[in-house]
Amino acid sequence: MDKDELRAFMGRFMQMTTGAAVLGIVAVADRTGLFRGLAGAGPLGIEAIAEKTGLQERYLREALSSLAAAEIVRYDPARQTFELPDEHAACLADESSPYFLAGWSQIVPALYGAIPGVVRAFREGGGVPFTAFGSDMVEGIARSNGPGTRILLTRKWLPAMPDVVARLEAGARVADVGCGGGDAAITMAGAYPKSTVTGFDVDETSLARARAAAEQAGVSNVEFERVSAQEFPAEPGFDFITTFDVIHDLADPRGALEQIRRALRKEGTYLMVEPVAGDTLEENLNPAGAMTYAMSTLHCMTQSLAHGGAGLGAAWGPNAPENLCGEVGFTRFRRLDVDNPFNAFYEVRP
Repeated sequence: MDKDELRAFMGRFMQMTTGAAVLGIVAVADRTGLFRGLAGAGPLGIEAIAEKTGLQERYLREALSSLAAAEIVRYDPARQTFELPDEHAACLADESSPYFLAGWSQIVPALYGAIPGVVRAFREGGGVPFTAFGSDMVEGIARSNGPGTRILLTRKWLPAMPDVVARLEAGARVADVGCGGGDAAITMAGAYPKSTVTGFDVDETSLARARAAAEQAGVSNVEFERVSAQEFPAEPGFDFITTFDVIHDLADPRGALEQIRRALRKEGTYLMVEPVAGDTLEENLNPAGAMTYAMSTLHCMTQSLAHGGAGLGAAWGPNAPENLCGEVGFTRFRRLDVDNPFNAFYEVRP
């Protein structure tokens, strides 16, 4: 046995364990409003933080000590103060920031909640359906993806297809399939008032969130329907169809793509957004790959297999989507020049 290798592995393993434990403190700080209370406040002592946030001093001292040790907040030993740097606040306290990450403190516990079901599926087959992940998963996904979608969709992502933007500005029928909490659909409706946007999803919790968000945003040219990706209406057709991190999760991805192909008008465009990954394990042997495969095992793949589905998994790379789109009748498939560390953007046409 190589003792150096043993110690190195122990160190890596404890780093992961530490991160998992500290994320629990991040979840508490997020849900209690601690990060929002610290944002922009500068260095504060425990008593001042307690007075500002209304939280208990003893809990604050312990939690902030963990966050300081993890270098999430800065601690000044001489003044015994804690400070949330502006750069960290953008990730943890500002839900309007495209860098906001605190939704992950809801996603990861929801993933852990799926472990018993995944263990059972390892032994017996099947999987864990999306509804079993609960409202924290729905809210966590919306909070993690929503800020970037609201800011970047019409400023960076769609402009990679100028002809699509022109059509949206003139007035187009748009479908967002697997719309989740509705951020993409609402953003497009708000930016392109001459267009009509319909979001389709099967999860009622997500749809309720989407409808409430649309009402709050005051957009009247968007609606949401509870219907699957395989059964949303193909007539009278759509000029633009989108899926954001949807296809790889589905029990019947081929059926969904066939329906998208049927529903897309002759000169229409389909925007498929999927996780960034290589086509082979060798290309994904890195931290991003580890995260993608973990998410896939505990969420993406298992929710497909729960319904006897294909179980594509999140790390299906660029070649498999292109091949599947070709098999259902699309003739043009290209990756858009969109700089994004998490997702690949594909323009697909009949």
